Amino acid sequence: MENQVTPKAELKIVRQFKAPQSLVYNAFASREAFAAWWGPAGSTLTVLSFDFREGGRTHYKLDNNGLLMWALFRYQKIHQPDSIEFLSSFTDPEGNISSSPFPIDFPLEVHNRIALSETNGITTLTLHAEPVNATPEQEKTFADLNASMNQGYEGTWGQLDTYLAEVQG
Repeated sequence: MENQVTPKAELKIVRQFKAPQSLVYNAFASREAFAAWWGPAGSTLTVLSFDFREGGRTHYKLDNNGLLMWALFRYQKIHQPDSIEFLSSFTDPEGNISSSPFPIDFPLEVHNRIALSETNGITTLTLHAEPVNATPEQEKTFADLNASMNQGYEGTWGQLDTYLAEVQG
């Protein structure tokens, strides 16, 4: 796994999965699949709405041992099965963009680009994430939280590994 921060406060994660690219893509594109694995390990995900298409939105709630948070994906570009681009934000329960539930100055929007490629049955997922329209303080917070976000994603990717193994039998 690779983790880098650029001067623009970009998070980059590269992860490989023992699954065909189409199956990894469908784990993001299907409501049932997404609900089975997305989120930090140990949390409970409730998908409130799911509209996986360019211009669509996915709104969900995470319960992490009693800490409730809501988030939203707004899909910008989808190229099946190669890439997904979306803006992610924390929200209130109704889906309105809001500040982070944590006592930090986190960006209101983060642009995410997921690229998928397959070689010999192994799919490489590359995630690039960077703040959008962020203040300098929010950019710094994003950069400072890089290691923490990487750790959170590692738990999420571990759940995706488990999901992919289960659906492949």
